[in-house]
Amino acid sequence: MAVLSLALMVMVIIAGLGDLAIFFVARAKAQTAADAAALAAASELVPGLGKDPSGQAVQFAQANGAQLRECVCRFGSKAAQVRVAVEVQFILARALGVQEVGARARAEVDLSARGR
Repeated sequence: MAVLSLALMVMVIIAGLGDLAIFFVARAKAQTAADAAALAAASELVPGLGKDPSGQAVQFAQANGAQLRECVCRFGSKAAQVRVAVEVQFILARALGVQEVGARARAEVDLSARGR
């Protein structure tokens, strides 16, 4: 009985370590997607050049394996803020209802160097 309990405990620890590894990979993927989406949205805020900051944010988030959850990128502003999420298949955390890992990013347009 003690051997069975020990084997079960080892399996839970290994599954927990697997979830931790999955989390770190998903977190990096989500942050990359958020950074790309924020930069793409900010580039669309340049007066006279940009047309669809939210559309660009969606496109770049999806191209990096994430879903855009929020984009605060209004024409006339200098900054774009995005929130993205990456779906994950955890082993143990699934029982707690955790199904995605998110990230946020902000990019700002600097127009002071324009025309130099």
